[in-house]
Amino acid sequence: MEKPAAVILAGGDGRRLGGVEKALVTLNGRKLIDHTLEHLQPQSGNLALSLRVHKPWADAYDLPVVLDRPTTEVGPLGGIAASLIWATSLTPAPSWVVTVPVDAPFLPSTLIERLTTTDGDIAVAHSNGRAHHAVAAWRPHLADPLIDALRHGAMAIHKFQSQHNVVDVEWTGETIDPFYNINTPSDLADAAQHLV
Repeated sequence: MEKPAAVILAGGDGRRLGGVEKALVTLNGRKLIDHTLEHLQPQSGNLALSLRVHKPWADAYDLPVVLDRPTTEVGPLGGIAASLIWATSLTPAPSWVVTVPVDAPFLPSTLIERLTTTDGDIAVAHSNGRAHHAVAAWRPHLADPLIDALRHGAMAIHKFQSQHNVVDVEWTGETIDPFYNINTPSDLADAAQHLV
């Protein structure tokens, strides 16, 4: 059975972490991108990195690098649009593309399976009563409407998602939120306690 494609959204500038490359932030001796890869790689077929512009550190990973299109605005939606375009170029083309941010070190092993066994156009991960809009599965045919939305000024992921057939997929019972993401030094310290 075909494994869906997946893309790690690694274009953020980590402003609340002091303007560092988020992918390279160290958590318990390992880069955030390495934590994310550990969880995501076994679940996915084709896997790529999404960046705003090419970064030298990406060369160390044997993964395709998907760059934001210059005709779209920067931000998560720009990375998602570029990811969907990349997926349509694959042979065979995947039925789904799963996106995750690079700063989520506790991704569940069932992430891709659960998100892609739905009937919607988009499946969004939920936990603790909260939607994690960047942790989602997307049908590749949404590339064109997403690019059009970006050209008309769309920036918020949830607003674009609300205009399509979205399925919410809930995770419960974990000791730590599987979609905990790291935005601040205190988030980093808290995550480190859960990895001890």
